[in-house]
Amino acid sequence: MNAFKLLWTAAGRRERRDLLWAVALAGTAELCAAGLLGVSGWFLTSCAVVTAQANTTWSWMYPSGAVRALALSRTGLRYAERLVSHGALLGATVSLRARMVHAVTTVPARELRKGRDGTLMARLTSDVEAVGGIPARVVPPLAGIGLTAGAVVTLLLVASPLAGTAELVLLAVSVAAAVAADRRTRDHQRVAAAARATARTGLLSARAAFSELRCLDAVDVARDQVAQSVARSRRAEAAVAAAVRRARLRLRLLAVAGQTAVLLLALSGPVFTQPAADAIGEVLLVAAAYELMETLPHVLRDHGLAADAALRLGYLANRAFPQGQRTALPATTAEPARTLVAHRVPVGVGDDRTTWTGWIGPRDVIVVTGPNGSGKTTLLETLAGRIAPAAPGTVLLAGAPVESLPAGVIADTLTLVEAEDWIADATVAENLWQAAPRADDDMLRAALAAAALEQLPLHTPTGPLGSALSQGQRRRLAIARALLRQPAVLLLDEPTTGLDGPTAVRMLTGVRRALPDSALVIALPDRHHELVPFTATHIMRLG
Repeated sequence: MNAFKLLWTAAGRRERRDLLWAVALAGTAELCAAGLLGVSGWFLTSCAVVTAQANTTWSWMYPSGAVRALALSRTGLRYAERLVSHGALLGATVSLRARMVHAVTTVPARELRKGRDGTLMARLTSDVEAVGGIPARVVPPLAGIGLTAGAVVTLLLVASPLAGTAELVLLAVSVAAAVAADRRTRDHQRVAAAARATARTGLLSARAAFSELRCLDAVDVARDQVAQSVARSRRAEAAVAAAVRRARLRLRLLAVAGQTAVLLLALSGPVFTQPAADAIGEVLLVAAAYELMETLPHVLRDHGLAADAALRLGYLANRAFPQGQRTALPATTAEPARTLVAHRVPVGVGDDRTTWTGWIGPRDVIVVTGPNGSGKTTLLETLAGRIAPAAPGTVLLAGAPVESLPAGVIADTLTLVEAEDWIADATVAENLWQAAPRADDDMLRAALAAAALEQLPLHTPTGPLGSALSQGQRRRLAIARALLRQPAVLLLDEPTTGLDGPTAVRMLTGVRRALPDSALVIALPDRHHELVPFTATHIMRLG
């Protein structure tokens, strides 16, 4: 989906109407500006000729009135065009961003996970802004250039076919030069965008791992990597600016050639073929057309940025504006007795791979054990839809392939608590409210108690990424947050790490009591499965 189609599809009826009005106003305003320049030049030259000839019968009223009318019209139309085009810009940006945010809710969980480095946020901010800027930065200028150039060439063809033909050729060469320059700058624009994305990812990663980098004395290394990406982006942006400057210089030279050609053709021959005032008016009309033509490199650059942004938004755009009617997703409660089926789920690495075929239903308890690297986390993330299974359709949720389901549908059924789950820089209560915004203090304390964390006050600050808590407290806080969701399937990735034996048993017992009808899939290190205080439906050892 290209930028114009994406914008037009996202815009509402009012934004589309405003966009069309902006085109009409911009084109008319630039026609008035060109007419003002041509009429004023002809008027001043005629005044000089009349004065020299002492012709007192020549009327000054109509030309001066035309100059004033064109000047007022140009100013008023440009002001109106700014109001309308910027209104269309804001409306289109809001509409497009809302559609894109809604599309995010339909993205499978494994795809959302790829955007945790800020890529998704960049799509929803800078890329949407680039596409949404078309109504103000691309469409009106193009309309003004096209209408003015067409009108000027038409007038010249009527006044002097030879001059009109020459200007048509030179304007075509100007457009071709601007387009060629834009093609050369597109690669630099892509390099700059990629470098900015790399710098953003590096900054976010370094911020999340700042303590580890400081312990390893690697802060300077990370800073240098980000600085290199920023420098690469700036070099590419400088190359774009240089290409635009060179393109404008070529257009100015073509403008000089065009004005000179009109003047020479108008005044060529043994006697003037046209009055001097008419020739000056035509030259100034041509000057107005080329003045607009000089803005073409900037307009094409903005269009290129929007086109690249539309390509990056393509995945979300296809979800926001699907072709045809989308097939309805099955409800997660379609098979209440068998919530999740994992059919031949390959885990592990190398040639030593384990497959498991089985159903996970209500009240089932699956304990997955094995050494580090055996594939326990891979299995849980595959069940949660965060990693695509080796063969499509091998993991089913309520009868549908889990990799095809939106994140919201998966989240309504199962919850995965990772080994290092995310903790917000807030209080314990605010972290719990992420899962249950309407929960009262008693519900929050009950969840903490179930996770063997009842001694932690609700107002306790957690610090950045939970750094104010111990490893075991962070893990149990994430489990308490998951309990508040009351999922049909709870996936726990090594929940006992960092806990002593009695605390681990108390925590697992509390989880079972809090979710008596839910299925549990618990990944544990070797020998930790002995800490499970209740009978497991199935114990699977990996590695």
